[in-house]
Amino acid sequence: MVSDRIQKILTHKSKMHQDDLMRLGQAVQSLPLSRNVLLMKQTNQIMGINTILLNPATHREDFIFYFDRIVSMLIER
Repeated sequence: MVSDRIQKILTHKSKMHQDDLMRLGQAVQSLPLSRNVLLMKQTNQIMGINTILLNPATHREDFIFYFDRIVSMLIER
């Protein structure tokens, strides 16, 4: 069916996007950060939220919840 084909295409594009993000992260890992960048302490909570946000299987509602949570943590800082 058409909807199955569209779902497969979107899944493939999502996987490609995740792969590109990983390659980009590895490429810039050795570059120095700007002086304007503030790093948050990598607590278990922040690492867990980051893992959830990067997981393509995360449901939309969960993504929004954890994205809002990490944004509020950034604003508090």
